[in-house]
Amino acid sequence: MRNHHRTVDRVAGLLEAAARRPGGSSLSALARRVGAPVSSVQKLVDGLVATGYLDERDRRYTLGPAPWMLAARAGEPPVPAIPHEALDQLARHTGLPVLLAARIGDDAVYLDWAGADEGFDVALSARVRAPLPDTAAGRVLLAHLGPAERKRVALAAHEGDPGAAAALLDTCARIRADGFERGASGALLPGATAVAVALRHDGRVTGALSAAARGAGPLPGEVVDALADAAGAWST
Repeated sequence: MRNHHRTVDRVAGLLEAAARRPGGSSLSALARRVGAPVSSVQKLVDGLVATGYLDERDRRYTLGPAPWMLAARAGEPPVPAIPHEALDQLARHTGLPVLLAARIGDDAVYLDWAGADEGFDVALSARVRAPLPDTAAGRVLLAHLGPAERKRVALAAHEGDPGAAAALLDTCARIRADGFERGASGALLPGATAVAVALRHDGRVTGALSAAARGAGPLPGEVVDALADAAGAWST
């Protein structure tokens, strides 16, 4: 597991919180989000506003232009830009919630979703991150990392249990061979099953597309086919 830095984690948390609230967040709400005193968050927020990473209007903070400038200078997006309407159409076609995820660090982060009921929507909104091994989409992203990174994540996820780490790496090999993952949805939706496939750009896996159902057995092959067809179209 890579080491975290408290200040970096707080800054990242502030930016993520601001991005998820188009109408803006108050200072106290941001402080609660990152679990820090308002006085400490005020200093960080002031610095982020000064450098353009946050905007302030009427004492509410939104994402500033600086993150977009960085993405533009990078030339190509690191994750697929899938219109929400396309996810919504796929959710209607499968009759299941559909989620778009990307890897950030050792987590799978859900960028968008469609077709979720109220309870699922609340759960996702409250926790958009999950460790890579914990969800079907995360395991797809993990499966397509380089061998050294896969091994590092597996050993960190099962510290002291090399057998479990080896089993996770075997799962990754199966995912690459099958072209999809089918299994437990994870803590976001306990008791649910999910299917996930990879999204690619120039041959590189940049995201994962998944569908989940509560209290269901293995999802039918038609769902896998629908996700694979959508992923193939969106990857090109």
